Amino acid sequence: MAFRVTRQILFTQVRTIRHKPWIPKFRLIRQMQPWVQPFDPDLISIGGKSGGERSTASEIREHLRRNGLMPPLIFQDRPINLTHSGRIFDEYVPPEGDGKSSLLSTEMVTEMKDTVVKKAKTSRAAVRIKKHKPTFSTASFPSEADAIYKEVLSLLPKFYDNEERLLELTTEKAFAEMTAGLKLRTLHWDFVGSLEPPRVVSCRTEEALGKGNVFGQVTIRFHTQQILAIYDRFGRLLFGHPTSPVDVLEYVVFENYITDEYGRWRIHGKVVPSWARGFAAAPQRTRRLPTQSESSAQG
Repeated sequence: MAFRVTRQILFTQVRTIRHKPWIPKFRLIRQMQPWVQPFDPDLISIGGKSGGERSTASEIREHLRRNGLMPPLIFQDRPINLTHSGRIFDEYVPPEGDGKSSLLSTEMVTEMKDTVVKKAKTSRAAVRIKKHKPTFSTASFPSEADAIYKEVLSLLPKFYDNEERLLELTTEKAFAEMTAGLKLRTLHWDFVGSLEPPRVVSCRTEEALGKGNVFGQVTIRFHTQQILAIYDRFGRLLFGHPTSPVDVLEYVVFENYITDEYGRWRIHGKVVPSWARGFAAAPQRTRRLPTQSESSAQG
């Protein structure tokens, strides 16, 4: 039985400095040329100048031409990162009082009317994501997102040691935002439980840098109970409480470069509504009220 071996050749563009001409008959002439020391304006004086004086650009150019030297090539090519989009498409706007207001309130009724338009965009985006990722489903994805969300937060307290794994679960944008204020601080986090199951609230797709580069973003609503405490380098409590759980309502955006066959879902950012930005930015500490026996003992 004969087996057919298929080999794959990978071509990589490499930019190098080429000093020899294309015509091979000048090879002997190149061998006869004497070696000339490369020109360094800091070591060689031009026009009778001392070593402490620097030469001008015109003098350097004239010296290079006289000695038959080519000016150095300065490459200013910047790498392009296509692993993430760098922004959030059509940011989801949560209703004010979400997680606290009743379904019969005026705000929630108005939000239900606007949800009809948002659901149409979400459905179209979900269909487009499923064309590239056949296993994607708005019903099963929240469980996958919940596992990523918990693993990222569990690795975040020691992000120096877990940087490689965190970059597999978060984009470069999200990793920089999550670790910006933790370099000289200590983070303590623990998951208590879910108040509501996570669910998809928004799906969006957009092309970047031309057709064919499609990014998909899915916003997941998490309503959980967590324990969070942040200490400074001296061990003083800056935020939260090490034992008291708090209710946390978050809208986390997951992104996938769906054009890539091996693209994976990663945390890309978090949506903070305008009516909650003041609460999210203000550092606060949780305090436990003393019991009746403790207050009587102090009195």
